[in-house]
Amino acid sequence: MSFVRSSKVDQFAAAPSQKGSKDLHIRIDVAPIPTGASVAQSAEQRGAQATAANILKTAGKDLFMENKTVVSTNAGERLYQTKDLYGQNMSLEALIPQLTKANLTLRVNAVRESEDAHNTCMELKTGILADIMQDTGDSNREKSTTLEIPSASEKGQMFVTVKEIKGKHYINKVDYKVGVTEDNKLHVK
Repeated sequence: MSFVRSSKVDQFAAAPSQKGSKDLHIRIDVAPIPTGASVAQSAEQRGAQATAANILKTAGKDLFMENKTVVSTNAGERLYQTKDLYGQNMSLEALIPQLTKANLTLRVNAVRESEDAHNTCMELKTGILADIMQDTGDSNREKSTTLEIPSASEKGQMFVTVKEIKGKHYINKVDYKVGVTEDNKLHVK
């Protein structure tokens, strides 16, 4: 004889990350500078870049780890702010020459954590970092720059803040602002 059991619990209820949750973290990566298809690199050059990237990631420690965010919504815009400040492990004065020497750049990612969600990625060039160091800081000795894709403004903006400590500059935090409608499209449920 067989029995059929019924349960009042919805077996297909969405997991918390699938209910439209707005979980997102910021991650900074070291990557080769994008080049056109016409510029071919040898295996030796790619290997040297990978080695340099690994050295930077090890020296930079938490700068290259995911950083959870706190979200707020105001006037149709969603702002994600990193929960933790980055440590002072690698100054821009040390980072920029190493990136330039190895033909590398920084890639700033807003990583949406739900399954099948879309991420947003923007490039933080060494020239932008050098320009930030020349800017005048605010009362907290912080300097900021905005990253955006001019031809795709709907993808939002990232704000990279650098803090000057004892004459050295360090990436302090990264914020990401995007329209609520676009963000909802990118958080695939």
